[in-house]
Amino acid sequence: MTYDFSVPPRRASGEAWVSHGAEPRAVEAIESALQTLLQRHPDGVVFAISGGGVPKPMPVPGTIPLVRHESASGDAQLMDEVIPADRALVAKLWGQARTQGAAVAVVRRVSDPENPSNLYLLDVRHRHQVMIGLFTPGYSSDGDEVIEAARLPMPPPRLARALKDTSAVFTWVDPTLSVILGWAPEELIGQRTLELVHPDDRELGIGTWLEMLDSDDQSPPVRLRHRHRDGSWVWLEVTNQKRPSDGDDEVSILAQMLDVSEEMATIDALHAREQLLGQLTETVPVGLFHADLAGNLLFANGRLSELLGSPFGPRLIDQLERVDPEDRAQLEAALGAATDGAELDTIVRIPEEGRTRHCSVSVRPLRDDYGIVIGLTGCVEDVTASVQSRSDLEVKAISDPLTGCLNRAGTLAVLQDTLDRAVGVTDRVGTAAIFVDLDQFKPVNDQFGHATGDEVLLRVAERIRRSVRSGDVAGRLGGDEFLVICPNVVDPETALAIARSLTLRAFGSPIDLGTASVQIRASLGVAWSDERNAHATALVAQADAAMYRSKREGRSEPVLFSDPAA
Repeated sequence: MTYDFSVPPRRASGEAWVSHGAEPRAVEAIESALQTLLQRHPDGVVFAISGGGVPKPMPVPGTIPLVRHESASGDAQLMDEVIPADRALVAKLWGQARTQGAAVAVVRRVSDPENPSNLYLLDVRHRHQVMIGLFTPGYSSDGDEVIEAARLPMPPPRLARALKDTSAVFTWVDPTLSVILGWAPEELIGQRTLELVHPDDRELGIGTWLEMLDSDDQSPPVRLRHRHRDGSWVWLEVTNQKRPSDGDDEVSILAQMLDVSEEMATIDALHAREQLLGQLTETVPVGLFHADLAGNLLFANGRLSELLGSPFGPRLIDQLERVDPEDRAQLEAALGAATDGAELDTIVRIPEEGRTRHCSVSVRPLRDDYGIVIGLTGCVEDVTASVQSRSDLEVKAISDPLTGCLNRAGTLAVLQDTLDRAVGVTDRVGTAAIFVDLDQFKPVNDQFGHATGDEVLLRVAERIRRSVRSGDVAGRLGGDEFLVICPNVVDPETALAIARSLTLRAFGSPIDLGTASVQIRASLGVAWSDERNAHATALVAQADAAMYRSKREGRSEPVLFSDPAA
Protein backbone atom coordinates (compact mmCIF):
# COMPACT_ATOMS: atom_id res chain seq x y z
CA MET A 1 0.00 0.00 0.00
CA THR A 2 1.50 3.32 -1.05
CA TYR A 3 0.55 6.88 -0.28
CA ASP A 4 0.37 9.84 -2.64
CA PHE A 5 1.05 13.08 -0.79
CA SER A 6 0.48 15.30 -3.82
CA VAL A 7 -2.78 17.00 -4.80
CA PRO A 8 -3.85 16.37 -8.46
CA PRO A 9 -4.43 19.64 -10.34
CA ARG A 10 -7.54 18.23 -12.12
CA ARG A 11 -9.70 15.17 -11.87
CA ALA A 12 -11.56 13.41 -14.62
CA SER A 13 -14.94 11.70 -14.31
CA GLY A 14 -14.75 8.61 -12.13
CA GLU A 15 -11.76 9.82 -10.07
CA ALA A 16 -11.85 10.26 -6.30
CA TRP A 17 -8.86 10.97 -4.09
CA VAL A 18 -7.89 11.39 -0.44
CA SER A 19 -4.97 13.40 0.85
CA HIS A 20 -2.93 12.02 3.72
CA GLY A 21 -0.48 13.60 6.09
CA ALA A 22 -2.44 16.76 6.93
CA GLU A 23 -2.38 18.10 10.46
CA PRO A 24 -5.36 17.04 12.64
CA ARG A 25 -8.30 19.40 12.24
CA ALA A 26 -11.03 20.21 14.70
CA VAL A 27 -14.60 19.48 13.66
CA GLU A 28 -15.17 23.24 13.29
CA ALA A 29 -13.07 23.07 10.10
CA ILE A 30 -15.68 20.77 8.52
CA GLU A 31 -18.45 23.21 9.50
CA SER A 32 -16.49 26.06 7.93
CA ALA A 33 -15.94 24.03 4.74
CA LEU A 34 -19.68 23.35 4.45
CA GLN A 35 -20.55 27.03 4.74
CA THR A 36 -17.89 27.99 2.17
CA LEU A 37 -19.09 25.44 -0.38
CA LEU A 38 -22.74 26.50 0.01
CA GLN A 39 -21.76 30.11 -0.54
CA ARG A 40 -19.69 29.29 -3.62
CA HIS A 41 -22.41 27.08 -5.15
CA PRO A 42 -25.75 28.72 -4.27
CA ASP A 43 -27.51 26.83 -7.10
CA GLY A 44 -26.36 23.37 -6.04
CA VAL A 45 -28.53 20.46 -4.97
CA VAL A 46 -28.26 19.69 -1.27
CA PHE A 47 -29.27 16.46 0.46
CA ALA A 48 -28.89 14.80 3.85
CA ILE A 49 -28.11 11.16 4.66
CA SER A 50 -27.45 9.20 7.83
CA GLY A 51 -24.12 7.69 8.75
CA GLY A 52 -25.39 4.50 7.14
CA GLY A 53 -26.27 6.22 3.86
CA VAL A 54 -30.05 6.34 4.38
CA PRO A 55 -31.82 9.53 3.14
CA LYS A 56 -32.76 11.88 5.98
CA PRO A 57 -34.73 15.13 6.22
CA MET A 58 -32.69 18.30 6.12
CA PRO A 59 -31.88 19.79 9.54
CA VAL A 60 -34.08 22.48 11.05
CA PRO A 61 -34.22 25.51 8.72
CA GLY A 62 -31.58 28.04 9.60
CA THR A 63 -29.05 25.56 10.96
CA ILE A 64 -27.64 24.95 7.46
CA PRO A 65 -26.96 28.26 5.57
CA LEU A 66 -28.91 27.49 2.36
CA VAL A 67 -29.30 30.20 -0.31
CA ARG A 68 -31.12 29.19 -3.52
CA HIS A 69 -30.21 25.55 -3.08
CA GLU A 70 -32.48 22.86 -4.36
CA SER A 71 -33.13 19.95 -2.01
CA ALA A 72 -33.00 16.42 -3.33
CA SER A 73 -36.13 14.36 -3.01
CA GLY A 74 -36.47 13.05 0.55
CA ASP A 75 -36.88 9.40 -0.47
CA ALA A 76 -34.26 9.32 -3.22
CA GLN A 77 -31.23 7.14 -2.57
CA LEU A 78 -27.86 8.80 -3.21
CA MET A 79 -26.90 5.94 -5.54
CA ASP A 80 -29.99 6.62 -7.63
CA GLU A 81 -28.78 10.17 -8.33
CA VAL A 82 -25.69 9.03 -10.32
CA ILE A 83 -25.23 6.79 -13.33
CA PRO A 84 -24.54 3.10 -12.60
CA ALA A 85 -20.89 3.40 -13.68
CA ASP A 86 -20.20 5.95 -10.90
CA ARG A 87 -22.02 4.22 -8.06
CA ALA A 88 -18.94 2.36 -6.84
CA LEU A 89 -17.17 5.71 -6.72
CA VAL A 90 -19.98 7.18 -4.60
CA ALA A 91 -19.72 4.26 -2.17
CA LYS A 92 -16.00 4.91 -1.87
CA LEU A 93 -16.65 8.63 -1.40
CA TRP A 94 -19.13 7.92 1.39
CA GLY A 95 -16.53 5.79 3.22
CA GLN A 96 -13.88 8.51 2.83
CA ALA A 97 -16.21 11.17 4.23
CA ARG A 98 -16.99 8.98 7.26
CA THR A 99 -13.31 8.45 8.07
CA GLN A 100 -11.88 11.82 7.04
CA GLY A 101 -14.76 14.22 7.59
CA ALA A 102 -14.92 15.49 4.00
CA ALA A 103 -14.49 14.13 0.46
CA VAL A 104 -15.13 15.15 -3.14
CA ALA A 105 -15.43 13.29 -6.43
CA VAL A 106 -16.40 14.05 -10.02
CA VAL A 107 -19.55 12.11 -10.95
CA ARG A 108 -22.26 12.11 -13.60
CA ARG A 109 -25.85 12.54 -12.52
CA VAL A 110 -28.70 10.58 -14.05
CA SER A 111 -30.51 13.86 -14.77
CA ASP A 112 -27.57 15.21 -16.84
CA PRO A 113 -25.07 12.44 -17.66
CA GLU A 114 -23.26 14.50 -20.29
CA ASN A 115 -22.09 17.16 -17.83
CA PRO A 116 -19.92 15.94 -14.90
CA SER A 117 -20.64 17.46 -11.51
CA ASN A 118 -18.74 17.79 -8.28
CA LEU A 119 -20.19 15.70 -5.47
CA TYR A 120 -19.13 17.02 -2.06
CA LEU A 121 -19.89 14.96 1.03
CA LEU A 122 -19.23 16.32 4.55
CA ASP A 123 -19.74 14.52 7.87
CA VAL A 124 -21.41 17.03 10.19
CA ARG A 125 -23.09 14.49 12.46
CA HIS A 126 -21.27 15.99 15.44
CA ARG A 127 -23.63 19.00 15.20
CA HIS A 128 -26.51 18.19 12.84
CA GLN A 129 -26.82 14.38 13.22
CA VAL A 130 -26.61 13.93 9.43
CA MET A 131 -24.05 13.94 6.63
CA ILE A 132 -24.60 16.75 4.07
CA GLY A 133 -24.04 16.26 0.33
CA LEU A 134 -23.83 18.87 -2.41
CA PHE A 135 -24.11 18.39 -6.20
CA THR A 136 -22.71 21.40 -8.09
CA PRO A 137 -24.29 22.45 -11.43
CA GLY A 138 -21.04 21.63 -13.23
CA TYR A 139 -17.51 20.46 -12.66
CA SER A 140 -14.93 22.86 -11.19
CA SER A 141 -11.88 22.58 -8.96
CA ASP A 142 -12.56 25.69 -6.90
CA GLY A 143 -13.63 23.65 -3.86
CA ASP A 144 -10.59 21.39 -3.78
CA GLU A 145 -8.66 23.49 -1.29
CA VAL A 146 -11.74 23.76 0.95
CA ILE A 147 -12.09 19.98 1.19
CA GLU A 148 -8.34 19.58 1.63
CA ALA A 149 -8.35 21.97 4.61
CA ALA A 150 -11.31 20.20 6.23
CA ARG A 151 -10.03 16.63 5.89
CA LEU A 152 -8.83 14.77 8.95
CA PRO A 153 -5.60 12.79 8.46
CA MET A 154 -5.68 9.03 8.06
CA PRO A 155 -3.82 7.28 10.87
CA PRO A 156 -0.44 5.88 9.86
CA PRO A 157 -0.38 2.18 8.93
CA ARG A 158 0.45 -0.24 11.75
CA LEU A 159 0.43 -3.76 10.25
CA ALA A 160 3.08 -4.93 7.77
CA ARG A 161 4.09 -8.29 6.33
CA ALA A 162 7.37 -9.68 5.09
CA LEU A 163 8.93 -12.97 3.95
CA LYS A 164 12.23 -14.26 5.35
CA ASP A 165 14.35 -17.30 4.73
CA THR A 166 15.36 -19.65 7.52
CA SER A 167 18.33 -17.40 8.29
CA ALA A 168 15.92 -14.51 9.00
CA VAL A 169 16.99 -12.62 5.85
CA PHE A 170 14.28 -10.53 4.21
CA THR A 171 13.28 -11.88 0.79
CA TRP A 172 10.18 -9.71 0.34
CA VAL A 173 8.57 -6.82 2.24
CA ASP A 174 5.31 -5.02 1.68
CA PRO A 175 5.35 -1.22 1.24
CA THR A 176 3.79 -0.68 4.66
CA LEU A 177 6.98 -1.83 6.38
CA SER A 178 8.81 0.92 4.52
CA VAL A 179 6.33 3.45 5.89
CA ILE A 180 6.75 2.10 9.45
CA LEU A 181 10.56 1.81 9.46
CA GLY A 182 11.52 4.37 6.84
CA TRP A 183 13.69 1.95 4.82
CA ALA A 184 13.01 1.47 1.11
CA PRO A 185 12.06 -2.11 0.18
CA GLU A 186 15.32 -2.58 -1.73
CA GLU A 187 17.25 -1.54 1.41
CA LEU A 188 15.50 -4.19 3.50
CA ILE A 189 15.56 -7.12 1.06
CA GLY A 190 18.70 -9.15 1.62
CA GLN A 191 19.23 -7.73 5.11
CA ARG A 192 19.11 -9.98 8.14
CA THR A 193 16.34 -9.06 10.56
CA LEU A 194 18.67 -9.33 13.55
CA GLU A 195 20.68 -6.37 12.24
CA LEU A 196 17.64 -4.15 12.79
CA VAL A 197 16.76 -5.47 16.27
CA HIS A 198 17.87 -3.56 19.37
CA PRO A 199 20.90 -5.23 21.04
CA ASP A 200 18.97 -5.68 24.29
CA ASP A 201 16.17 -7.54 22.46
CA ARG A 202 18.27 -9.82 20.27
CA GLU A 203 18.50 -12.72 22.72
CA LEU A 204 14.71 -12.81 23.03
CA GLY A 205 14.32 -12.55 19.25
CA ILE A 206 16.79 -15.39 18.57
CA GLY A 207 15.11 -17.62 21.16
CA THR A 208 11.62 -17.26 19.71
CA TRP A 209 12.99 -17.65 16.15
CA LEU A 210 14.66 -20.97 16.97
CA GLU A 211 11.56 -22.24 18.78
CA MET A 212 9.50 -21.43 15.71
CA LEU A 213 11.90 -23.31 13.40
CA ASP A 214 11.61 -26.41 15.62
CA SER A 215 7.82 -26.24 15.71
CA ASP A 216 5.04 -26.66 13.21
CA ASP A 217 3.08 -23.81 14.77
CA GLN A 218 3.56 -20.12 14.43
CA SER A 219 5.66 -18.39 17.05
CA PRO A 220 3.94 -16.55 19.89
CA PRO A 221 3.92 -12.78 19.42
CA VAL A 222 7.14 -11.18 20.62
CA ARG A 223 7.79 -7.47 21.02
CA LEU A 224 11.16 -6.25 19.74
CA ARG A 225 12.58 -2.82 19.05
CA HIS A 226 13.60 -2.26 15.40
CA ARG A 227 15.83 0.50 14.15
CA HIS A 228 14.14 3.19 12.05
CA ARG A 229 16.07 4.70 9.19
CA ASP A 230 16.40 7.97 11.18
CA GLY A 231 18.12 6.11 14.05
CA SER A 232 15.12 5.94 16.39
CA TRP A 233 13.60 2.70 17.66
CA VAL A 234 10.17 1.34 16.72
CA TRP A 235 8.41 -1.32 18.80
CA LEU A 236 7.08 -4.11 16.57
CA GLU A 237 5.05 -7.10 17.74
CA VAL A 238 6.31 -9.88 15.48
CA THR A 239 4.63 -13.20 14.74
CA ASN A 240 6.53 -15.68 12.52
CA GLN A 241 5.02 -18.69 10.74
CA LYS A 242 6.63 -21.27 8.45
CA ARG A 243 5.15 -21.77 5.00
CA PRO A 244 6.36 -24.01 2.15
CA SER A 245 8.00 -22.29 -0.81
CA ASP A 246 6.91 -23.03 -4.36
CA GLY A 247 8.91 -25.61 -6.32
CA ASP A 248 11.36 -26.94 -3.77
CA ASP A 249 11.68 -28.22 -0.24
CA GLU A 250 12.82 -24.89 1.17
CA VAL A 251 10.51 -23.08 3.50
CA SER A 252 9.98 -19.39 3.91
CA ILE A 253 8.87 -17.54 6.99
CA LEU A 254 5.90 -15.21 6.87
CA ALA A 255 6.32 -12.43 9.42
CA GLN A 256 3.46 -10.21 10.50
CA MET A 257 4.71 -7.07 12.22
CA LEU A 258 2.39 -4.77 14.18
CA ASP A 259 3.61 -1.31 15.20
CA VAL A 260 2.95 -1.09 18.95
CA SER A 261 5.14 1.93 19.64
CA GLU A 262 2.31 4.07 21.01
CA GLU A 263 1.15 1.27 23.29
CA MET A 264 4.68 0.64 24.56
CA ALA A 265 5.19 4.37 25.10
CA THR A 266 2.02 4.40 27.19
CA ILE A 267 3.20 1.36 29.15
CA ASP A 268 6.59 2.96 29.72
CA ALA A 269 4.92 6.16 30.90
CA LEU A 270 2.69 4.21 33.28
CA HIS A 271 5.67 2.24 34.55
CA ALA A 272 7.61 5.46 35.12
CA ARG A 273 4.66 6.91 37.02
CA GLU A 274 4.36 3.75 39.11
CA GLN A 275 8.07 3.93 39.94
CA LEU A 276 7.77 7.59 40.87
CA LEU A 277 4.69 6.89 42.98
CA GLY A 278 6.49 3.98 44.65
CA GLN A 279 9.48 6.18 45.47
CA LEU A 280 7.25 8.91 46.81
CA THR A 281 5.26 6.54 49.03
CA GLU A 282 8.47 5.16 50.50
CA THR A 283 9.98 8.63 50.94
CA VAL A 284 7.16 10.39 52.77
CA PRO A 285 7.43 10.16 56.58
CA VAL A 286 3.89 8.80 56.96
CA GLY A 287 2.43 5.33 56.64
CA LEU A 288 0.14 4.86 53.64
CA PHE A 289 -2.30 2.04 52.93
CA HIS A 290 -5.08 0.93 50.59
CA ALA A 291 -7.54 -1.75 51.67
CA ASP A 292 -10.68 -3.30 50.24
CA LEU A 293 -14.00 -3.34 52.06
CA ALA A 294 -13.16 -6.66 53.70
CA GLY A 295 -10.07 -5.13 55.31
CA ASN A 296 -7.59 -6.88 53.02
CA LEU A 297 -4.51 -4.74 52.45
CA LEU A 298 -3.92 -4.07 48.77
CA PHE A 299 -0.98 -1.74 49.40
CA ALA A 300 1.06 -0.52 52.36
CA ASN A 301 4.38 1.29 52.38
CA GLY A 302 7.22 0.34 54.70
CA ARG A 303 6.65 3.27 57.02
CA LEU A 304 3.25 1.89 58.05
CA SER A 305 4.77 -1.16 59.73
CA GLU A 306 7.47 0.99 61.31
CA LEU A 307 4.90 3.25 62.91
CA LEU A 308 2.45 0.57 64.01
CA GLY A 309 5.21 -1.74 65.14
CA SER A 310 4.08 -4.87 63.31
CA PRO A 311 5.20 -6.65 60.13
CA PHE A 312 3.20 -6.32 56.95
CA GLY A 313 0.15 -8.57 57.14
CA PRO A 314 -2.56 -9.47 54.63
CA ARG A 315 -5.25 -7.62 56.58
CA LEU A 316 -5.41 -4.08 57.89
CA ILE A 317 -6.27 -5.35 61.36
CA ASP A 318 -2.88 -7.14 61.42
CA GLN A 319 -1.25 -3.71 61.41
CA LEU A 320 -3.14 -2.69 64.56
CA GLU A 321 -2.02 -5.47 66.91
CA ARG A 322 0.14 -3.20 69.07
CA VAL A 323 -2.32 -0.33 69.28
CA ASP A 324 -3.66 0.25 72.79
CA PRO A 325 -6.66 -2.14 73.18
CA GLU A 326 -9.08 0.66 74.07
CA ASP A 327 -7.99 2.71 71.07
CA ARG A 328 -8.02 -0.33 68.78
CA ALA A 329 -11.64 -1.11 69.58
CA GLN A 330 -12.63 2.47 68.76
CA LEU A 331 -10.54 2.44 65.59
CA GLU A 332 -12.08 -0.81 64.36
CA ALA A 333 -15.55 0.63 64.86
CA ALA A 334 -14.55 3.79 62.99
CA LEU A 335 -13.08 1.76 60.11
CA GLY A 336 -16.39 -0.04 59.83
CA ALA A 337 -18.13 3.33 59.57
CA ALA A 338 -15.64 4.41 56.90
CA THR A 339 -16.77 1.53 54.68
CA ASP A 340 -20.21 3.16 54.75
CA GLY A 341 -18.75 6.44 53.55
CA ALA A 342 -17.72 8.19 56.78
CA GLU A 343 -14.36 9.95 57.10
CA LEU A 344 -12.12 9.14 60.06
CA ASP A 345 -9.50 11.24 61.86
CA THR A 346 -8.27 10.00 65.23
CA ILE A 347 -5.18 9.52 67.37
CA VAL A 348 -4.22 6.10 68.73
CA ARG A 349 -1.68 5.13 71.36
CA ILE A 350 0.96 2.45 70.86
CA PRO A 351 2.64 1.35 74.11
CA GLU A 352 6.38 0.89 73.74
CA GLU A 353 9.18 0.19 76.17
CA GLY A 354 9.63 3.29 78.28
CA ARG A 355 7.16 5.47 76.39
CA THR A 356 3.88 5.67 74.48
CA ARG A 357 3.84 6.48 70.78
CA HIS A 358 0.92 8.55 69.50
CA CYS A 359 -0.13 8.14 65.87
CA SER A 360 -2.65 10.18 63.92
CA VAL A 361 -4.81 7.96 61.68
CA SER A 362 -6.75 9.42 58.75
CA VAL A 363 -9.01 7.14 56.70
CA ARG A 364 -11.05 8.10 53.67
CA PRO A 365 -13.55 5.96 51.70
CA LEU A 366 -12.47 5.24 48.12
CA ARG A 367 -15.35 5.67 45.66
CA ASP A 368 -15.85 4.60 42.06
CA ASP A 369 -17.20 6.80 39.27
CA TYR A 370 -20.74 6.26 40.58
CA GLY A 371 -19.92 7.34 44.13
CA ILE A 372 -20.07 3.80 45.55
CA VAL A 373 -17.51 3.01 48.26
CA ILE A 374 -15.17 0.31 46.96
CA GLY A 375 -12.33 0.47 49.48
CA LEU A 376 -10.40 2.53 51.99
CA THR A 377 -7.29 4.68 51.77
CA GLY A 378 -5.47 6.19 54.68
CA CYS A 379 -2.31 7.52 56.23
CA VAL A 380 -0.72 7.12 59.65
CA GLU A 381 1.59 9.80 61.06
CA ASP A 382 3.72 9.80 64.20
CA VAL A 383 2.50 12.78 66.23
CA THR A 384 4.15 11.82 69.53
CA ALA A 385 6.25 14.99 69.60
CA SER A 386 3.28 17.29 69.01
CA VAL A 387 1.11 15.41 71.53
CA GLN A 388 3.89 15.63 74.11
CA SER A 389 4.44 19.28 73.32
CA ARG A 390 0.73 20.00 73.71
CA SER A 391 0.68 18.04 76.94
CA ASP A 392 3.67 19.99 78.24
CA LEU A 393 1.94 23.25 77.39
CA GLU A 394 -1.19 22.10 79.16
CA VAL A 395 0.85 21.14 82.22
CA LYS A 396 2.64 24.50 82.17
CA ALA A 397 -0.68 26.28 81.90
CA ILE A 398 -1.89 24.77 85.20
CA SER A 399 1.46 24.34 87.03
CA ASP A 400 3.32 26.59 89.42
CA PRO A 401 6.78 27.15 87.87
CA LEU A 402 8.60 27.32 91.24
CA THR A 403 7.21 24.37 93.17
CA GLY A 404 5.76 22.15 90.44
CA CYS A 405 2.41 22.10 92.23
CA LEU A 406 -0.79 23.09 90.50
CA ASN A 407 -1.18 26.86 90.16
CA ARG A 408 -4.29 28.66 91.39
CA ALA A 409 -6.31 28.08 88.20
CA GLY A 410 -5.28 24.43 88.05
CA THR A 411 -6.05 23.89 91.72
CA LEU A 412 -9.55 25.32 91.44
CA ALA A 413 -10.23 23.30 88.28
CA VAL A 414 -9.13 20.03 89.91
CA LEU A 415 -11.14 20.80 93.05
CA GLN A 416 -14.30 21.46 91.03
CA ASP A 417 -13.76 18.27 89.01
CA THR A 418 -13.31 16.32 92.26
CA LEU A 419 -16.53 17.74 93.66
CA ASP A 420 -18.43 16.93 90.47
CA ARG A 421 -17.17 13.36 90.30
CA ALA A 422 -18.14 12.74 93.90
CA VAL A 423 -21.79 13.35 92.99
CA GLY A 424 -22.06 10.02 91.17
CA VAL A 425 -20.68 7.91 94.02
CA THR A 426 -23.30 5.54 95.45
CA ASP A 427 -22.03 5.66 99.03
CA ARG A 428 -21.86 9.39 99.43
CA VAL A 429 -18.52 10.68 100.59
CA GLY A 430 -17.25 14.21 100.82
CA THR A 431 -14.32 16.26 99.63
CA ALA A 432 -11.99 18.15 101.93
CA ALA A 433 -9.96 21.28 101.17
CA ILE A 434 -7.03 22.09 103.48
CA PHE A 435 -5.81 25.68 103.25
CA VAL A 436 -2.13 26.03 104.30
CA ASP A 437 -0.57 29.44 105.06
CA LEU A 438 3.03 29.69 106.29
CA ASP A 439 3.54 31.63 109.53
CA GLN A 440 6.21 34.30 109.76
CA PHE A 441 7.53 33.63 106.25
CA LYS A 442 8.41 37.30 105.54
CA PRO A 443 11.32 37.33 108.03
CA VAL A 444 12.87 34.43 106.12
CA ASN A 445 12.97 36.55 102.96
CA ASP A 446 14.25 39.56 104.90
CA GLN A 447 17.01 37.63 106.71
CA PHE A 448 18.18 35.21 104.04
CA GLY A 449 17.01 36.82 100.79
CA HIS A 450 14.39 35.90 98.21
CA ALA A 451 16.48 33.09 96.68
CA THR A 452 16.52 31.33 100.04
CA GLY A 453 12.84 32.12 100.44
CA ASP A 454 12.11 30.41 97.12
CA GLU A 455 14.16 27.41 98.25
CA VAL A 456 12.08 27.23 101.46
CA LEU A 457 8.84 27.31 99.44
CA LEU A 458 10.15 24.52 97.21
CA ARG A 459 11.05 22.37 100.24
CA VAL A 460 7.66 23.02 101.83
CA ALA A 461 5.87 21.97 98.63
CA GLU A 462 7.91 18.75 98.54
CA ARG A 463 7.07 18.00 102.18
CA ILE A 464 3.36 18.62 101.60
CA ARG A 465 3.27 16.27 98.60
CA ARG A 466 5.06 13.56 100.59
CA SER A 467 2.80 14.01 103.61
CA VAL A 468 -0.64 13.73 101.98
CA ARG A 469 -2.48 10.54 101.08
CA SER A 470 -2.22 8.82 97.72
CA GLY A 471 -4.74 10.53 95.48
CA ASP A 472 -4.58 13.87 97.30
CA VAL A 473 -3.47 16.84 95.20
CA ALA A 474 -1.37 19.81 96.35
CA GLY A 475 -1.61 23.24 94.75
CA ARG A 476 -0.03 26.63 95.35
CA LEU A 477 -2.53 29.47 95.42
CA GLY A 478 0.15 32.15 95.46
CA GLY A 479 2.87 33.54 97.75
CA ASP A 480 3.15 31.25 100.78
CA GLU A 481 -0.39 29.83 100.48
CA PHE A 482 -1.09 26.21 99.50
CA LEU A 483 -4.26 24.14 99.16
CA VAL A 484 -4.51 20.38 99.54
CA ILE A 485 -7.46 18.65 97.81
CA CYS A 486 -8.57 15.45 99.53
CA PRO A 487 -11.21 13.33 97.74
CA ASN A 488 -13.21 10.49 99.30
CA VAL A 489 -13.27 11.84 102.84
CA VAL A 490 -16.16 10.32 104.77
CA ASP A 491 -16.78 13.14 107.29
CA PRO A 492 -15.36 16.44 108.65
CA GLU A 493 -13.57 14.72 111.54
CA THR A 494 -11.62 12.58 109.11
CA ALA A 495 -10.71 15.71 107.14
CA LEU A 496 -9.40 17.34 110.33
CA ALA A 497 -7.35 14.23 111.15
CA ILE A 498 -5.73 14.39 107.70
CA ALA A 499 -4.81 18.03 108.32
CA ARG A 500 -3.25 17.21 111.72
CA SER A 501 -1.14 14.45 110.14
CA LEU A 502 -0.06 16.89 107.44
CA THR A 503 0.96 19.48 110.06
CA LEU A 504 3.05 16.97 111.96
CA ARG A 505 4.80 15.45 108.95
CA ALA A 506 5.37 18.60 106.91
CA PHE A 507 6.14 21.14 109.61
CA GLY A 508 7.33 19.04 112.57
CA SER A 509 11.04 19.48 111.86
CA PRO A 510 13.28 22.33 110.64
CA ILE A 511 14.27 22.71 107.01
CA ASP A 512 18.01 22.26 106.46
CA LEU A 513 19.29 24.80 103.93
CA GLY A 514 22.95 23.76 104.20
CA THR A 515 24.21 27.04 105.66
CA ALA A 516 21.25 27.47 107.97
CA SER A 517 18.30 25.64 109.45
CA VAL A 518 14.85 27.20 109.38
CA GLN A 519 11.84 26.10 111.40
CA ILE A 520 8.67 26.77 109.41
CA ARG A 521 5.24 26.65 110.92
CA ALA A 522 1.86 26.97 109.27
CA SER A 523 -1.77 27.73 109.95
CA LEU A 524 -4.22 25.26 108.44
CA GLY A 525 -7.93 25.66 107.75
CA VAL A 526 -10.11 22.68 106.84
CA ALA A 527 -13.41 22.66 104.95
CA TRP A 528 -15.49 19.61 104.03
CA SER A 529 -18.49 19.18 101.77
CA ASP A 530 -20.69 16.38 100.49
CA GLU A 531 -23.22 18.65 98.75
CA ARG A 532 -24.28 17.76 95.22
CA ASN A 533 -23.94 21.31 93.93
CA ALA A 534 -20.82 22.33 95.81
CA HIS A 535 -18.61 24.99 94.23
CA ALA A 536 -14.85 25.00 94.47
CA THR A 537 -14.59 28.71 95.24
CA ALA A 538 -17.07 28.40 98.11
CA LEU A 539 -15.18 25.48 99.66
CA VAL A 540 -11.84 27.35 99.35
CA ALA A 541 -13.39 30.38 100.99
CA GLN A 542 -14.52 28.22 103.91
CA ALA A 543 -11.06 26.69 104.26
CA ASP A 544 -9.53 30.16 104.08
CA ALA A 545 -11.81 31.41 106.86
CA ALA A 546 -10.87 28.44 109.04
CA MET A 547 -7.17 29.10 108.35
CA TYR A 548 -7.51 32.66 109.67
CA ARG A 549 -9.04 31.29 112.87
CA SER A 550 -6.03 29.01 113.20
CA LYS A 551 -3.68 31.94 112.62
CA ARG A 552 -5.44 34.08 115.22
CA GLU A 553 -5.19 31.32 117.80
CA GLY A 554 -1.43 31.12 117.02
CA ARG A 555 -1.05 27.46 117.94
CA SER A 556 -0.27 26.10 114.41
CA GLU A 557 -3.16 23.73 114.88
CA PRO A 558 -5.62 22.91 112.08
CA VAL A 559 -9.09 24.42 112.48
CA LEU A 560 -12.24 22.93 110.96
CA PHE A 561 -14.65 25.37 109.36
CA SER A 562 -17.95 25.78 111.16
CA ASP A 563 -20.80 27.78 109.66
CA PRO A 564 -21.65 30.67 112.04
CA ALA A 565 -25.22 30.60 110.77
CA ALA A 566 -25.63 26.93 111.65
